[in-house]
Parts: sequence; structure tokens; C-alpha cells
Amino acid sequence: MLTVARKDFVMRRYLQLIVSMWLFLSCVVPVSAAEWAYIVHEGDTLWDFSIKNLKNSGRWKDLQKINGIKNPKKMQPGTRIRVPLAWVKETPVEAEVVAILGSASLTLIDSSVKPVIVGSRIRLGDQLNVGHASSLSVKFADGSIITLYEGSAVRFNHLSQFGDSGMVDTRLRLEKGRVDTRAIPAKGDGSRFEIQTPSAITAVRGTKFRTTVISTDDVSRIEVIEGKVAVKGQSRTRRIAAGFGTRVSPGQVPLAPQKLLAAPKFKAIPDVIRQLDWSLVWHKLARSKGYRIELSKRADFVAVLWSRVTENRQTTLPEVPDGQYYVRVRGIDYLGIEGLAVVARLQLDVHPQPPLPLKPLNEQVIRGIPPVFQWTQSANASAYRLQISASEDFSGPLLLDQKGVERASYSLEKSLANGSYYWRVASLSSEKELGPYSVARQFRQDPVPLAPELVVSPEEGKLTVSLAGEVAQQYHIQISESDSFDELIVDKLTKQHEMTFSRATNLQYMRIRVVESDGYKGPWGATQLIYPPQDNRWLQVIGVGILGILLF
Repeated sequence: MLTVARKDFVMRRYLQLIVSMWLFLSCVVPVSAAEWAYIVHEGDTLWDFSIKNLKNSGRWKDLQKINGIKNPKKMQPGTRIRVPLAWVKETPVEAEVVAILGSASLTLIDSSVKPVIVGSRIRLGDQLNVGHASSLSVKFADGSIITLYEGSAVRFNHLSQFGDSGMVDTRLRLEKGRVDTRAIPAKGDGSRFEIQTPSAITAVRGTKFRTTVISTDDVSRIEVIEGKVAVKGQSRTRRIAAGFGTRVSPGQVPLAPQKLLAAPKFKAIPDVIRQLDWSLVWHKLARSKGYRIELSKRADFVAVLWSRVTENRQTTLPEVPDGQYYVRVRGIDYLGIEGLAVVARLQLDVHPQPPLPLKPLNEQVIRGIPPVFQWTQSANASAYRLQISASEDFSGPLLLDQKGVERASYSLEKSLANGSYYWRVASLSSEKELGPYSVARQFRQDPVPLAPELVVSPEEGKLTVSLAGEVAQQYHIQISESDSFDELIVDKLTKQHEMTFSRATNLQYMRIRVVESDGYKGPWGATQLIYPPQDNRWLQVIGVGILGILLF
């Protein structure tokens, strides 16, 4: 049996053990618990570090114990200090709008609304609303960036940082619209980046992914470009790796990972695009029901100045100022999940816009006179440049390269040699910048067809006209009783080289001209006089009379 003294001793030892264990547990964190590994810098003291980073600066002594620091006033640079994350001070941080095209509004936590500009600060509880044909990008404290597109609405539910750890806790709610996320890799157990939608929660730790919410049905679509994400819906979480996506409907679990469509392939893109209505064309993707096209001034697409969805495999670009742009295209599958994108650099030089060529018409034939060139007047042009060439691509010697034409027309002083030619015109701005050329038009300079040669063969009661000419030519024949040809007896087109007419009993006039296959009418030939056949009946009357006299 233990004596009373012995019992008291055992009890005191037991209580000491309990207290020691409690103190130990209060300052020591299991290896599995979340913690921050801080690297000591030159001049650091444990006291200063605790004031700056810990919720309770008095816990510097606990840090000293669990890390075995002998001199808290002079720590060795490069030493790693384990800091329980639960002890670290969590402070609110702001996000910042770093790019915007178009318009957007920021609804503050007090319900006031203000327009968004580059540099606008976003705080916990604020909501961004992106306007029509607009986009913007937001940068967070850890360097992560999201890009929001037209019609998007996102609320910033949590924006905080753990001391100077670089670990940031960012939680957003996307009510509707589209968001591209470029989350930097997690810097520790406290790093968190989460996007909630009406039907899913997506958590990431350093990745590139897209999230879309259609407001009409609250269906969420998540597409992972790099890294991996965890998508949770209806208490079920799916891990989605790079190159895959999923779709989540309200009240349902996420679909099994769906492989993203491959990036399309562009057809040839010129080094410099000079045609205003030039079309971007790509090859068809299997399993694609449509394509999304986006245009940006920046290769990282932090601000998208134009976007459209089409079922076609080509698109005409919008009218934008000349310069360098980037375009990307991706396919959309039958679940509405968008695939990987192809990106290309575009160099646009389409201003000042060219006028529209008017005359000569395309493939028009000009005969006997110098060509007169006419075009529309371009609003951005102060003058024009006209070129004529015998080659369609204008690679050969130019027959005319007239600069500084101030009117929307130009006349050559003399006809060109017979042959086929091409002409085009470009605008010159007030700064003498030459814009792209118009579409080239073809014309021909041909000789005036000679008046037809004809041979008139009078016969008894008939008139035969023979013409010399080419088989392809037509003839326009007119016969009138007046040399002014104001009233016509014959007015016909024919390809026949020989024609026969009944001879009239009075004087008639005839003229003939050549009509080319393109409708051009040559000059009238000399007017021909057609005399009636000679009437010898009076001789018969006289002869009968004389015979009668002689008989009597």
C-alpha cells in the first residue's frame, strides 16, 4: 500500500505530465497540419517576424521552441522556420483591374455602383458586371489573373492573404458569363483559388482553365488547359486534368471528363493583310458544332476586343485600326465544351480604304478612244494612285503609275496599244500613307472595226448585197426612203454575209455597220443609193404607136 506522501508525489507528477503535454500540444503542430515554411532573411528577428505575421505576437516563444532556435535575435539567413498556418495573421487584400476594353461596372458592398477603369480596386464583397462587347482582366495579390467577357457577372466572396507568406485565399462566384483563369501555383497549404457557380465549385492550385455559366439554365462548363482542377457538384468531386473538360447541371454530379477538341489548323495567312474583307479560314474539326473566334492586341488575350461564335469554318474580321493583332480559334463540341485554341499573329494594313473601281467595267472593250478611269470617292483619301499593267498580278512593268490623282477619275491622253490590260486604284491619306489597292479590273483596247465592204448586184426585181467580214461579226442593215434614215423600211441584225432584197420602184438609201460580239457598234459605212430598176415600158408604147402609123 502506498503511503499518503507517496500518493501525493504520484499525483503531482501526473499533473505535471498533463500540464506538460498540454503545453506541448499547444505549441507543436503535427507534421500533417497546415504550416508555412518561412526562409530567414538577413536581419530577421523572431520578435519582428511574429509582430508582422502572427495573430498573437506573443507566440514567438512557441516558434522558438518548435524550431529549436537558440538566439531569436540573430537567426541564420537561409534557415527554414516552420510556422503553423493557424497562427498566421490573415489580412484582407484587394484585386486590381489591369486591362479593359469596352465598359464594365463595379457594385460595391454598400450597393453603390461606379464605372470600371484600369487601376480600379476590388474588395471583398464587390461584384463586377461586364458590358456588351467588352472584356477585362483582374489581377489578384498572388499574381493570378482572370479575364471576364461580355455579359459576365462575378462576385468576390473572399480576398485575403496570410502575412507575407505569399499564400492567398481567393474565392469567387460566377453568376453568369465566361471567365478565363490563369492561377499561379500554390505557395503553401494556405493557397486557395476557387470559383463557385450556381451548379459547381471549381478549386485549383496553379492552372489555366475556363469556366462558363449560361444564365438561362445555370449549366456550368469547365475546360482545363494546363494543370488540373477539382470540380464539385452535388457532393461529388471529379478531378479534371489538362486537355479535358466537364459539364455540370444544377442538382447533378459533374460529367465524366470529356476530351477537349484539338486546336484547329489555319489555312494560309498572308504576312500582311491588305484586303478589308479578308477572311480567316481554318480546317474543319470532327465532332465540332461551332467555333469561337477572338481578336486581341495582346498575345496573352488579357483584353479581347472582338469575339464571335459561328458554325462556319471562316470569318471576316471586324474593321479595326491598322496594326498587329492576335487571333485565336477553338472548336465547340455538342456539349458546349470549348476545345484547345490555335493562335496566329495578324498584321493588318487596310487603311485608308481603297475606292471602288467604276469604269472601265470589268472585261469592257474600248475602241478608238483613250480609256477614262473612274472610281468612287473614299472618305479617308486625300488623293489616289492609279496603276495599269499588262499582267494581272502587276508583277510586270507598269504602263501607268500615276500618283497624287486628286479627283476620282483620270483620262489617258492617247489610246493604248491593242491588247488586254488590268487597272487598280489605291487611296492616299492626308499623311501620304498608301492604303491597299482595289480589286484589279480587266479591260481591252481594240481597234474600231472598219465599215463593211459591200458589193451590190442588181438583178431582175431583186437586189443582192454581199459583205466582207469576220464570221463572228454581225451586221446592222438599215434601208430607208430618206437619207436621214428617220423612217426605216429595213432595220435588222444578221450574221449572213449575203442578203437579197426585193427592189423598190423608187429611190432608196442603205447603210451597214459592223456589230461586235460584245455589242460594240462600229461606224456606219457610206450611204448607198439604190435606184429602182429602169422601166422600158414606154419604149414598148412608142414602138407600138410607130408600127401603127406605118401600117396605115
